[in-house]
Amino acid sequence: MKNKFYLLLMFLATSVLFFSCNTGDDPEEEQEPTVAYIINYGSYSGDKSTVTSYNSETDAVSTDYYKTANSVDMVSNTQYAYNFDGKIYFMGNNTDQVFWVDGVTFKQTENGITTDIIKPRACAGNGIYLYVSCWGGNIWSDETLSYIAKINLTTKAVEKKIALPGGPEGVVISNNKLYAALNYKDSVAVINLSNDAISYIATPAVTSYFVKDKSDNLYVSLVSTYSDFSDKAGIGYINTSTDKLEATYNLEGVSSSYVNMMAPSSDFSSLFVMTSAYDANWNLSGAVAVFDVASKSFKTQKFVEGISGLNGIGFYKNTVFCFVGETVIGNGIAKAYETDGTFIKNYETGISPFMLLTVTE
Repeated sequence: MKNKFYLLLMFLATSVLFFSCNTGDDPEEEQEPTVAYIINYGSYSGDKSTVTSYNSETDAVSTDYYKTANSVDMVSNTQYAYNFDGKIYFMGNNTDQVFWVDGVTFKQTENGITTDIIKPRACAGNGIYLYVSCWGGNIWSDETLSYIAKINLTTKAVEKKIALPGGPEGVVISNNKLYAALNYKDSVAVINLSNDAISYIATPAVTSYFVKDKSDNLYVSLVSTYSDFSDKAGIGYINTSTDKLEATYNLEGVSSSYVNMMAPSSDFSSLFVMTSAYDANWNLSGAVAVFDVASKSFKTQKFVEGISGLNGIGFYKNTVFCFVGETVIGNGIAKAYETDGTFIKNYETGISPFMLLTVTE
């Protein structure tokens, strides 16, 4: 009897130890993945997109990762890449399509979607649906052409086109609503995903890109463009419970890019924001400003500046990456910096790198 009681105690102790080592509080489960992908746009009239993999454990990059996995080149220029439900989705143009690869093997085993996909820009997933912002044609001539393509991921087809004038760019989902930044209208569109009804949040400038914080509220870029000038360029803060633009924070020359022009630190204490300015000789160069989330203000000194050909930024493994492509005929670089702005090193990429994608298995 004593032996049985002793064995029972040992079993319980072992069970407690096992479950305590496999809870969601395990720091290893919260770590970022080892491999990240740098998406290279390529050249619109020449080479198509490529993917550069970066392994943080070996500190090494591998060029043309898509071709290595699939033995063929990409056939489109990627506008945006998105990790969702075990797959990586690419928004391609020239030719226009949405295509995908397995999130682990990176192999493409199905043809992409081309029907009802015209000038795709970005996407966001919810349940069995992928919502793709599409310009629909020459939006600069006719703002009514644009729409959101609602793709059923089970049937692999566009189930519905939601008309959305104004040139939707970046999109994000929060509280069962799709938020779409509009690049030709001073507002953010809000689509109720239960019935596809559309409302709008007025903004002091056109918008391009979102970052969602830990409370599911949104930071959005406010952009001054040639066709829609504004002296309120910077970023705005949207409360997704009330759908109100609660605050704006001016930043002169904030980037007009609709992808990876803002990157939060892992603890969301800082937002790294891409900007640009002309020097005394009218040469345009890029810079990165830092928005302090606690104080709700931009730091006086730029994080880095004087970067020609700055295409995008990313935050990964406590490192800030700046993606640089000064030409469309040669490879670009990813410049790595410590969080205090100290330069670490350059990594070679493909042509025109512009975004960082991490994939958690």
